[in-house]
Order: sequence, then structure tokens, then C-alpha cells
Amino acid sequence: MNTPPLPPAPSTPPASRLGEADAAAQLAYLRAILGSLPDPIMVIGRDGRYLDVLGGADRGNYDAAAPLVGLHMQDVLPEEKWRFFLDVVHRALDKGCLQTVEYRLSADEVEPTDNDGPSGAQWFQGRVYPIAGRDAVVWLVVNISAQKALEERLKRLSEVDDLTGALNRRCFLERLEALFGAHYRRSRSLAVIVFDVDHFKSINDIHGHAQGDRVLKRLGEVVAAGLRADDVFGRTGGEEFAIGCPATDAQEAEILAERLRAAVENLVFQTPSGELHVTVSLGATQLGPDDKDVDGPLHRADQALYLAKRRGRNQTCVWAGDEEPDIDLVVD
Repeated sequence: MNTPPLPPAPSTPPASRLGEADAAAQLAYLRAILGSLPDPIMVIGRDGRYLDVLGGADRGNYDAAAPLVGLHMQDVLPEEKWRFFLDVVHRALDKGCLQTVEYRLSADEVEPTDNDGPSGAQWFQGRVYPIAGRDAVVWLVVNISAQKALEERLKRLSEVDDLTGALNRRCFLERLEALFGAHYRRSRSLAVIVFDVDHFKSINDIHGHAQGDRVLKRLGEVVAAGLRADDVFGRTGGEEFAIGCPATDAQEAEILAERLRAAVENLVFQTPSGELHVTVSLGATQLGPDDKDVDGPLHRADQALYLAKRRGRNQTCVWAGDEEPDIDLVVD
């Protein structure tokens, strides 16, 4: 009986081929892991060329950056941005240490891009570190837009009166001091206007504090809308406000104050007991050659305000001379 021959034994690949296959599998595995990272990691050469992009899988925070590979940042970014980024790369390489930067960037500033990430400009933190033995860096990107928004909100809460939208007293005085400094450095005029709501206590007593708050809120909106971008507007007390007006003399301040007074006088508030009309009294002055700080003009504007109240309210008084007005009656 003839026995059929055995099939040939399967050939065994050389050990070197097994090592190559294993290394390729491990590399693919490693890239799959890195590609799944939510935050992108970019490899950038000294010349600004994007050598590789890993991660960045979180489309809620990042656009896909893979199209950048092989391109130079000089070709895909506005000049101001690529010069800034390239300088960071050079600092990291030349100093051999971590560089941390924060920057604002939108997908519209990058070409090419898939525009498959968040809309609008985003804030990012870049952590940039040199690669050992290579003339290149790794640039880890973290979207910090939420953190920036929180910081901005906290900053606003610390500076702005929540009810009226005007600066709070502390911040207003700081900004007024800054205007005062600019007044001397640039020889610019500076005027100060102070005002408050006439008979505000009666408004609270008759119509309630909620209505009083509505009056202050609307007043803040109307006044802010009537000011210039450089003017500084603050709430300095309960129903008391002040305005710093750069490049403005006493006569110009009076014109502005009268315009604001008229705008407030035209307001009408509907209440359960009928229409409520509100007026304000204002005092204005300008910085003089002997003023060494903002206390003097604030005091003179206050005195002019008291004079406006003494004369019947709903008007503007200006202190433009050297003599302090004769105020012997304090009114609310």
C-alpha cells in the first residue's frame, strides 16, 4: 500500500521578520492610542513645518489638524500668528526647556481646515517642549475657552455693579485715577460729572424697593448708551453715580450732563399706582492746575450737585471757578 506523502511543513518566517511585524503592530497600537487623545499633540520642526499631528479627537473643542501635516505654519496662518508661534518653537529649542503660552485662534484663520470643530474664536494653552535629539518640538494644545470665560465673568463681577451695569465704586475710582494720570502725561482736559436720582427714598417708600431697582437698572442703561467709548461710568452709592470724561472741559461736560438729564426725564415707568417719572440732578467740574488727585474735582462736582438740588433739582450745575459755592443745605 502506497502511503501518500505528507504536506510540506509551513515555512517559519525569520526572527527578523517577526520582530518587524511586532514592532509595526506595536507602533500602530501606540498611534491608535495617541490618536484617541482628546487634546492634539503637534510635532513641529524648527522651520515651522508640521511634521506630525496626534490626538485631537474631541471635536467639541478642536478642528481636525491632520490636514496640516507636511505644511509650514507660514503657509496656513496669518503672519502675526505664525511669527508668534515660530518664536515659541525657537525659544523651546534654543533654551531646551518648556514654553507655555496662551493664544486666541479661530478655524477661519487656518488654511486648510475641515471646520469640523467649535465655531468662533477659541482660547488655547500651548505647552511646547523640545524633542531629544531632534530639531523639533512637541506642542500640546489645550482648549481653555471655558476657563477664560469664567475668568472674564469673575473679573466682571469684581468690577461691575450687577444691577446697573456701571462700574462699582472701587473700579470706577481706579479708572478715574488712570484718566487723571493721562491728563497730566498728555496735557488733556478731564471733566467729572456726578448725579443722583431725585427723591429716590420716596420712590422706594411709595412704590417699593423692586420698583426702585427697576429705576436704577433702566437709568444705568440710558446713561451708558449716551456716553462715549472713553468715558468712565460708575455707581458710587445707592442712587449715586459718577462719570469721568477725558478730553472734556467744563462747558462740554455741561452739554453732556444736560443731554443725560433730558434722557432720564423722558423715561416713564408703569407701576400699579400709575405712571412714574424720574429726574436726576447733576454737578460737573473739570480738573484744575492745582489738583493733585481726583479728590478735589470729585468734591467740587459734589458741591455743584448739592447746588442743583438746592435750586430745585432736575438740573445741572457746573463749578467752573475758583470759589467754592455756598452750600449750607443738605438735601436728599
